[in-house]
Amino acid sequence: MSLKNIPPVRYTLQNVLISLGTVVSSVSSLALTAGVILPLSIARNFVPVNLLQGPQPRRVILVVGASSGIGYEVTKIYAAQPETTIIAASSKPAKVKEAVTSLGKTQATIVTTKLDLKSGPQKISDKVKELEADHGPITHLYAVSGISNHLDSAKPWGLEVTNEMIDVNIKGTVATVITLYDLMKERGFGKICIVGSVAGYSAPANMISYASTKAFINTFATSLRAIASHEQNGVNVVCVAPGFIKTRMTDRMRSQGSTMPGFEFANAEGMAQAMVDGVEQDGVGLVSWPLRQSVLMYALQGLNPLCDTLGRLLTFKAKVSGKKIT
Repeated sequence: MSLKNIPPVRYTLQNVLISLGTVVSSVSSLALTAGVILPLSIARNFVPVNLLQGPQPRRVILVVGASSGIGYEVTKIYAAQPETTIIAASSKPAKVKEAVTSLGKTQATIVTTKLDLKSGPQKISDKVKELEADHGPITHLYAVSGISNHLDSAKPWGLEVTNEMIDVNIKGTVATVITLYDLMKERGFGKICIVGSVAGYSAPANMISYASTKAFINTFATSLRAIASHEQNGVNVVCVAPGFIKTRMTDRMRSQGSTMPGFEFANAEGMAQAMVDGVEQDGVGLVSWPLRQSVLMYALQGLNPLCDTLGRLLTFKAKVSGKKIT
């Protein structure tokens, strides 16, 4: 660290005050959660399920990003359930058909379709409405798709890569979610599951664009849940913040020099099951898995700006997410 990077006294004291404020808010949050919300959660166990959830319509589930990874595993879970229609969507129709075929005979009815999140908000909205008309009403949305340039070793980070991530991870996801949210509000029922990432809470500096798009999604999903609760419109929104999950993206990250131990990469099946459990039981605002990783990454939000910058720099230098800038 050069002398010019040493923070001045005034900025350091500002960070001290921020940390003190974080301690106060954390203690207050702990007291409210343990003293008020936990007893209510325990009491909920004694309420009949039918009173908690009410009548359930026939499930029509749209999984965006169903061809592989977490999206495929979500599809697999619902495929074993009767009285269910699954719309398995992907930007690569041949690949999603191959994935669905590998499931063999299923209890659920599965249809495959092309939904390209790069095609622009209006085209995405029109496609979702078309799926609603053909197979709906859609009762569940799992917005899983996301991209990173980890998958293309030859593609360096820059404006082009960042724009692509914004188009898919933000614009495409938001267009899908808002379109279905409006439809679900009209009929007073719906479940929306939006996949962000623990990287959106805290991440090495070299995950600059990917983590930023996921930070947007984390905030968007959490705020939409609060709005739906305020409006009492019957739509339940769940934010999912996966940790290090074994997928094609993280496999490539490891091949690009990630120093994260192999045992920390959890399986996609477990992540998908945690998502489905959270969505189906209601009352869950955030599904973050594996728990040990999510607790750590969420807690790191309590760092003051000075230490947050230092942490992002040190984890970048340690190659926690590999050496590639994404």
